[in-house]
Amino acid sequence: MTGLIFWIGQSNWLELFSAQQQMTLLVLIVAIYLWTASPIPAGPASFLVLALMIGLGIVESSEMAFRGFLTEALYFILLLSLISQVLVKIGFDRTVAEWFQRVSRGRIKRLIVGLPLLLLLMPIILPSAMARYKILYPLISKINDLYGYSHQSLFKKFGLYVISFFNQKATLIIFTGGGFSVIAYQLMVEYGVGQLRWIEWFTLMAPPLWLAMLLSAAVVWVYLKWRTVEPVANVQHSEGKDVEADIEAKHHQYWLAVIAFGVMILTWILTDPSVFPIILPPMLLVVFYALPQVGLVNNQLIRSFDWESFLLLGTSFSLGMLMADNGTAQVIAEALVEFLPGHDQRVLIVISLVCFIWMMRFMFTNSSSAIAVVFPIFISYAELVNISPIALSLLVIMVIGGTLIIPIHSPSTFYASQEGIISRKEQFVIGFISSLIVSIVAVLAVFLYW
Repeated sequence: MTGLIFWIGQSNWLELFSAQQQMTLLVLIVAIYLWTASPIPAGPASFLVLALMIGLGIVESSEMAFRGFLTEALYFILLLSLISQVLVKIGFDRTVAEWFQRVSRGRIKRLIVGLPLLLLLMPIILPSAMARYKILYPLISKINDLYGYSHQSLFKKFGLYVISFFNQKATLIIFTGGGFSVIAYQLMVEYGVGQLRWIEWFTLMAPPLWLAMLLSAAVVWVYLKWRTVEPVANVQHSEGKDVEADIEAKHHQYWLAVIAFGVMILTWILTDPSVFPIILPPMLLVVFYALPQVGLVNNQLIRSFDWESFLLLGTSFSLGMLMADNGTAQVIAEALVEFLPGHDQRVLIVISLVCFIWMMRFMFTNSSSAIAVVFPIFISYAELVNISPIALSLLVIMVIGGTLIIPIHSPSTFYASQEGIISRKEQFVIGFISSLIVSIVAVLAVFLYW
């Protein structure tokens, strides 16, 4: 960060910006530092960024600094979080775990193959990546202990990779799959790129993402097998062991809650978001869960939401909108275009854009705040380099969402790193390999699929 500030100060780059745009750049640099280095908690840091936007006079009025908190995406994330907590409360997570155990029949090879396949579609029924992590980690630990494997066994390492790095990327297959996907979709709508239907997003994003994820899983498996001395199965008679979880009585509102959740999913799939807003079904579902006869949502559940992240995301949205409105994002894009190859070399242009996205991604610990700031900058490239806005948007979304090189790049990878199972070197190598594969597939998708 110090090097970036020094380079900007020594170069003539600032001459491209007006006084207001220079102040906006200053706020951007301060925000990146606060959200990356975390010298103070994210909540107060967000208030400081808002105060700078108002105090430096780069917004026309104080109300303009809070526009990000009026975005639909913020409240969509809140609603999905509440719904995920309700599903865990009624024991839906145990149902998924028990079903997975029955399908695998306790056989280790089936578990190794089945776990990634389960995560490919699991975001549809359980939006929160952290909820999926919390559901599956105890299951993986239980199976690992049942087979007598060590704490750092190959099975446990691979399982932890799947429920962290692999799991986090899986949220991108649908725009209702998690906070990042919701934000990405709303940014496409707000910046006039397009308003895709649920099934349109799925058909555009799922095939290349699944290909990248499965390729990554195969490469990571080979890498971990090479790094780990312990074999996959150290005893032959372990196959077929009973790994069923203890059966607990279902919540008395279990089926009512699950059926209502299924209706919400079907509504997303079958309706046009331009006619029936995507935020309406989860709003109605949360209200339904809060009815006295149901009693699954109360004030205590709402208070448990991560309001610090709410402040961070709302502030990053406001900053991104400000950069787009006062032309800062456009000037940055035009300045960076000078480093791109000629307009007839589209492949090299896209590869260069991916490199820029990686560089910008490293400035943020949170992918949601990263795309809120980065998206308005890079979407400006669409007209400058003659690339379809939808293709460029999906490229940005897939690369930012798929770049998880260090643990702090997502909550699930951070929690996985705290388990002490995968070494720091292995985390970096796994993150780099999987992120690189996602980026390569995304580049190919721009020309061959999108």
